[in-house]
Amino acid sequence: MSSEIFMDKDLKKKIHDSMVSLKGKSVIIAFSGGVDSTVVAHLTQKVCKDILLITVISEWISDYEIEEAQAISEYLKIPHDILKVNIKKHLWDNPPDRCFHCKLFIFSRLLEYCSQKGFDIVVDGTNASDIIGHRPGLKALKQLGIHSPLLQGNITKEEVRQIAMHNNLPIANKPAMACLASRIPYGEKITLEKLTRVEEGEKFLRELGFSRQLRLRDHNTIVRIEIDSKDFTTLLEKDTINQIVEKLHSLGYSFVTLDLEGYRPSIPENKENS
Repeated sequence: MSSEIFMDKDLKKKIHDSMVSLKGKSVIIAFSGGVDSTVVAHLTQKVCKDILLITVISEWISDYEIEEAQAISEYLKIPHDILKVNIKKHLWDNPPDRCFHCKLFIFSRLLEYCSQKGFDIVVDGTNASDIIGHRPGLKALKQLGIHSPLLQGNITKEEVRQIAMHNNLPIANKPAMACLASRIPYGEKITLEKLTRVEEGEKFLRELGFSRQLRLRDHNTIVRIEIDSKDFTTLLEKDTINQIVEKLHSLGYSFVTLDLEGYRPSIPENKENS
């Protein structure tokens, strides 16, 4: 049963327009378990012949994200597979165009998988808000001809959440996620050690209740905590500070800092990603 969240006729038309090209097709959806890909999966159930959710995993994807994707796919009752890839060697050097080459590599694999399994097209969750800001990966999606129905329908991130709430999807308020490599500034070499300590540190902070928006930015001996500014007061309680500092020191950071600007999805001028 739908909730009382209202959808006006303009949004309904956008949804219709976003699904027109998918009607009757068999689709593979690049599925992270986030708001966008979950809404795409929900909407395609009404128009597509066959749907398969594929979560691509690599050394750069946290166990938390994989578990979330599996749980949401079970909720949706749509078939779900895991596609394991190994990140190419040169991308560990973390060049400024890393996201472009990473997306190109991953979605090329998805297209191969799509062809092997006899599906028609590969679909992703890019929405109309994603074209704003530093998003080099979008160039790769366009180059490969990946279908982005939310973008095609001009559906914004706010409207995606509205659709999710209207349909009682459990991810309506889920924070945006990004691969672990995005915690390392461009130009700084990515290592498994860095990714592991970021993952462990973020898991610890989520367990303390900081799950609204969270990033640990790794600057070698310094870790910079980005959280929603609404959570500053809670984090700055003495006992909480002590727990966080102790944990992050144990992971190898010499200096623990809080970014006073709070979480922000991308900072291209500082050569960082989301």
